[in-house]
Amino acid sequence: METYDLSKLTAQDFKDHLGQTLNIEFANGEAVAASVEKITELETYSPLERGAFSVVLQTPGDQNPRQQGIYKLLYPQSGPLEVFLVPIARDKGGVKYEAVFS
Repeated sequence: METYDLSKLTAQDFKDHLGQTLNIEFANGEAVAASVEKITELETYSPLERGAFSVVLQTPGDQNPRQQGIYKLLYPQSGPLEVFLVPIARDKGGVKYEAVFS
């Protein structure tokens, strides 16, 4: 499988999917639906042409948070993206994960 250059992704790429569902493939091969909840453009240094940004994904249901780590985000335009996800909250809606692109 070809690796996608994450430096080419922009906040707008994810804003186009705000409220839509993507899948996260966790280490055990389990694919879980996750809605794109929030995209934040960060006011921080980035050596890339595009600015830094973060994406918050919400998985549904009463799932246990997975450990932070590199997981596959099944992204429609490019195919699977290997991104570092951190669980940031758990509520009645499920678990929220954040990926930061800097």
